[in-house]
Amino acid sequence: MKTKRQLFFKDATNHEMNEALRVIRTNLHFLNEKEMERTLLITSTTPKEGKSTIASNYAMSIAITGKKVLLIDCDIRRPRAHESFGISFERGLESVLSGECGVEEVILKNIEENLDILPTRNVAHNVTELFLGDKMKTLLDKLKKEYNTIVLDTPPLIVASDAAILSKHCDGVVYVVAYDQVAKRELEFGKTMLENAKANIYGFVVNKVDKNGLSYGNYGYYNNNYSYYKDYYSEETEAFTKVYKPQKGIKGVIEKIKRNYKRQLSGDQKGKRW
Repeated sequence: MKTKRQLFFKDATNHEMNEALRVIRTNLHFLNEKEMERTLLITSTTPKEGKSTIASNYAMSIAITGKKVLLIDCDIRRPRAHESFGISFERGLESVLSGECGVEEVILKNIEENLDILPTRNVAHNVTELFLGDKMKTLLDKLKKEYNTIVLDTPPLIVASDAAILSKHCDGVVYVVAYDQVAKRELEFGKTMLENAKANIYGFVVNKVDKNGLSYGNYGYYNNNYSYYKDYYSEETEAFTKVYKPQKGIKGVIEKIKRNYKRQLSGDQKGKRW
């Protein structure tokens, strides 16, 4: 049994991540409201930006709504999607594309309720060639009829062109960017690859933001916002047990400024006089 990656929807205590994933799910739903045959590709610029974690958790977020979902691991050079669920297997996507077996023989059914996985094993050579031609398109066209949503977890763009090749078979692309990890030129390179492939880029997911620390420049807003969300959820159960007593003097002024700042970050301006 493999070590499991964290599935946030199975962790009821991680409110911030659960809500962030729900926001992603909702926004992507509005971008593509098809009830069947939705295909979504998830990639990143470099390794270790968290794309496989986002892919598996997004797939899970759809499955818990009662929709049938298939997660396909297309990162044949470094397969990771199965690790989120701690599963083992003998053959996968690489065997299907090479003609060794049919897809029905390798799909892992109901790994979680409503969620199937098409895993893959590592292949060191001629990987990109497996995705060229019509084999992958034919496979996806067949699988689309059985699922509400298909999620493709693909290699980083700086490592291989696989994501760009596969993007033409998908409705849209979600680009995962690890905060403060990718250089601007690397991000521009990956984006250009997708644009050259005429990929439909749905948007970018900024991942690995430090929820507790402070940052500088424009990004400081997001870190403060995440910190506020954490405070919001931890204080939610204490709201009726504590009575707020404003401090006096300079401490009171500072406290008021901080409280108003948090309200601005949260968008809670009801009753505010300007």
